[in-house]
Amino acid sequence: MAANQPTTLRTEVDLGILSAPETLEVFEHAAEQFVKHNNDMSVEIWAASRDWFMEEWGRDTFISLPGLLLARKKYDDAKQIFSRFSGREHDGLIPNVIKQDETIYNTADASLLLIHALKEYVIATDDWPFVDQLMPTIRNVIAGYMHGTAYRRGETEHEIKMDFQDGLIISPAQATWMDADPSGNGSAIVTPRNGKCVEINALWYESLRFIIAAARKLDQDADTTEWEKTANLVHESYAAKFWNPDENCLYDVIEGDIHGGAVRPNQLFAISHGSDLLSLEQQLGVIAAVQKDLLTPGGLRTLSPRDSNYRGHYDTFAPMPEKDPSYHQGTIWPWLIGLYADSLRIVKREQGVAEAEIYQELKSVIAPLVQFCLDSEFKSLPEVFSGDSPFEPGGTKSQAWSVAEVLRILKIVNPTFVA
Repeated sequence: MAANQPTTLRTEVDLGILSAPETLEVFEHAAEQFVKHNNDMSVEIWAASRDWFMEEWGRDTFISLPGLLLARKKYDDAKQIFSRFSGREHDGLIPNVIKQDETIYNTADASLLLIHALKEYVIATDDWPFVDQLMPTIRNVIAGYMHGTAYRRGETEHEIKMDFQDGLIISPAQATWMDADPSGNGSAIVTPRNGKCVEINALWYESLRFIIAAARKLDQDADTTEWEKTANLVHESYAAKFWNPDENCLYDVIEGDIHGGAVRPNQLFAISHGSDLLSLEQQLGVIAAVQKDLLTPGGLRTLSPRDSNYRGHYDTFAPMPEKDPSYHQGTIWPWLIGLYADSLRIVKREQGVAEAEIYQELKSVIAPLVQFCLDSEFKSLPEVFSGDSPFEPGGTKSQAWSVAEVLRILKIVNPTFVA
């Protein structure tokens, strides 16, 4: 650990720093470190700016894009990235990783996250002609997930497909962001999450609703019948199947991974991305579960401390077999604070809470991470923190989606901030 790098998060923070111009300057500079402009005028978002992951990851790109680019009004850069990944779409999948000599497609969420980011783009710009340009890609994604697609890893085909009985997407092991495997060959996957994942299906529902809205906006109404039937089926199935009455929140995975009842942050996608998938009472249950077990000053734990699989310490410098089992089994990820903030805002608005009061709560949620960034030698945010106090930082020293999601919420609570 570098001498000037904070070793813990401050829990008591002056909220005045959130509106200070120098704070925005620090975050703007941090954000720019991940946006790479190439000599051929193309634009990339790298997952990290130090250590490792210094390349394009599809999942990281589209989680990060709203904060790194849309919140900063870098719309032309955003369009280039959408077009770049769209050009690499294959059977409804976009790449998980783009390396110099290889493109890897082992992800069930990146394609759906692209559609979410495109939805945010059009909300910010009203640029429907650009959405029209990407409609062939969006159609391929929907068709691929609905009728079945697959990626090859090694000698094995891994299938992603819809269950026509309930409209829900079935995905293979190690296809979501919780993908640690210290063996590197699929023999020691820590959190398989095979089956029907709570966030994949919230994103699936959002994607269906978006393509229906886009088709209507672009006068392509004749194409929406199958999508509407599927979206309605997902709406009918989602809460009925994912609701966990024992925990008063959502299962993480159903009909697959035997650890699917684990209390994890992925359930927040049902609120932040899932629109009307849950009743207000169910949304409140999810928020309460997250607040009880997962919320920390550095973001959200990846697993409840009450779980027997919970690991509260992450040692960046330990060998893979020692550190990977804790990567998504309790370790805190800062980027998840964006999901929580969005979900909290949605629920509070439904309850009729005043906007000023909501913003004040959101400020208190992100303040420790903002302070950490300001205190850091690297003027950035790390990949993870340990799940147990004092929440030591770990992983890469500067992670794109950590910075992006805090910056995005920072701009929401400070509407006068401009890029």
